[in-house]
Amino acid sequence: MFKKFILFLIQIIESIEYKNLNINQDDISKKILYSIDSQDIKVLTDTGFESTSEIHLTQPYNIHKIVTENGKNLEGADNHIVFDENMNEVFMGELKNGDKIQTKDGIEVIKSVKIGKKSVSMFDISVESKNHRYYTNDILSHNTISSALFLAWYTCFHYDRNVLVIANKMATTIEIMDKILIIIRKLPFFLKPGTVSFGKTGATFDNNVRIFSQSTTKTAAIGFTIHLLYADEFAHIPNTLIRDFYRSVYPTLSSSKISKIIISSTPNGMNLFYEIYAKALQHKNNYAAIRVDWWEVPGRDEQWRDTEIANLGSIELFNQEYGNMFLASNKMLLSERNMNFIQRIVTPFVHKEIYDFDEWDFNYKDLTWYPNFNPNRIKSSDRFVLSIDVADGVGGDYSVVNIFQLVIMSKARIRKNKNYFDESGFFALKQVGKFRSNILSPEEFSNVIEKLLFDLFNEEKTRVVIEINFKGHLIFERLSKHLRFYPEIFMHTTHSQASFIAKPGIKIKKDNREILIRELRRLLTNMKVIVQDKQTFEELGSFGLNKAGKYEAQTGNDDVAMTCVLLVEYFNNQAFYEDIEEIIDLQYPELLNIMNKKLDDLPEEVINGKDFVYWTKQLNAGFN
Repeated sequence: MFKKFILFLIQIIESIEYKNLNINQDDISKKILYSIDSQDIKVLTDTGFESTSEIHLTQPYNIHKIVTENGKNLEGADNHIVFDENMNEVFMGELKNGDKIQTKDGIEVIKSVKIGKKSVSMFDISVESKNHRYYTNDILSHNTISSALFLAWYTCFHYDRNVLVIANKMATTIEIMDKILIIIRKLPFFLKPGTVSFGKTGATFDNNVRIFSQSTTKTAAIGFTIHLLYADEFAHIPNTLIRDFYRSVYPTLSSSKISKIIISSTPNGMNLFYEIYAKALQHKNNYAAIRVDWWEVPGRDEQWRDTEIANLGSIELFNQEYGNMFLASNKMLLSERNMNFIQRIVTPFVHKEIYDFDEWDFNYKDLTWYPNFNPNRIKSSDRFVLSIDVADGVGGDYSVVNIFQLVIMSKARIRKNKNYFDESGFFALKQVGKFRSNILSPEEFSNVIEKLLFDLFNEEKTRVVIEINFKGHLIFERLSKHLRFYPEIFMHTTHSQASFIAKPGIKIKKDNREILIRELRRLLTNMKVIVQDKQTFEELGSFGLNKAGKYEAQTGNDDVAMTCVLLVEYFNNQAFYEDIEEIIDLQYPELLNIMNKKLDDLPEEVINGKDFVYWTKQLNAGFN
């Protein structure tokens, strides 16, 4: 009773205080009455305490109250946003008994929803975190600005334009509209256009720009001329709607030279969003693809990841919301654990000036290196593998030279691995460089390989691993004309199961492609192939099983990733063992004696037994 009396008094006071204001709960532009600076105030979020920037006093709204099965309760406006069990944003006004929402203690079921008759002003908070989430009464709420800034700019500084905002849910479109209009409202008068009309789902300005939102239907926006379309959570719009909608709206947009489309979403399987994004990466449409991974956001570390997995309820949901994975992780080439480990060591490769390159007759800007690797200081004892994939050079697929150095594995890795059968178990291929271009013809690309092989690296210290097809044969034939060429530069393999004769190059066919890819997963897991380039990591991370059970890239190109697949044959080849012997003879003669003694004395039954730990420790002592 006391609370009801207080609310009654507040209503009376506010009715007097706001009597000269045009109050309208359905008018988003009137939501904020005034704001105060709150930079010294922090609030609890699902990623820890975060700073706030402003606290806003809103116009009066009817009080909506929800109560969970565990007794948590929240009172707010109908357009206050919380999160359901799948981390989708949902308005409080849309909730009903039995719905599930995110709380500080995990997912809880709503047992009560009440809509009060009293209307009072409320407070809204601007949170300075990247995800704009925070806890209110231990229930996860949301504050967002996202693409609203761009749409507000577009609205203010253009003339005679129509802007359409759509999303997977009407609640999301209204939230975006809310932010756009608040941003415009808070601009100084000389920057913002005059308003002709405001509404919950749109507004018109005196620069003749109209911005409006609609729920997504098969025929949404038919009859309108659209100059800018923003589609949020595009992948989560039902398949029964999105293709027909896109088919109906796109011709209108494409007919205008000034029209633009912005699509944003988290992945949600192999749908239209996936198709558009994949073709954008391959430059097969006019979209520009932008990807942001969770570890690129400042403040997001392993602890944050673990907290998010706990909040979401599963790794699968985390991968969908933050991991940019279109397929479930159990269908991916790299496991969640492998992805997390490899991403900690990858970095964008950088271009470096090379002393002898001034005389080269091609632009080598597409040749990049691991930042700590110096291509100008290659030692005589170093050994390298150039893994090559050849394309047509017409702007589609890429021609790639992936450069790996044969190295002794780290002590830490040696200690962890318990499957040494000979000295080859101590060695790995570490990625140190990469050349990638889709504009060089096979003939021009062969010149790049020739310079790398015979001028930068020494042909006697380097193996070439290449898939032999009609373009691969061309590379072999052109390099064979070099004065210092000899056939063993190219790794030789049998090109069919029935053949016993090893020939230059590798044949990848239907019957061995999946075997090679699965073996690459083992090599990556055991750190026998060490990927250090961010682009290579992203391509490998997009490899997954399709409906036919075949591995393929979910998005973009896979040319760099396929050069890693070719490395599998190197580890199965005599060339690998010959290179190991040369490194040991040149760099580690004392290591050879240690390995031989330990391996000769090791009984077979010990290899997988408990005594193997003792043997490994003794072997590691030889490195000290």
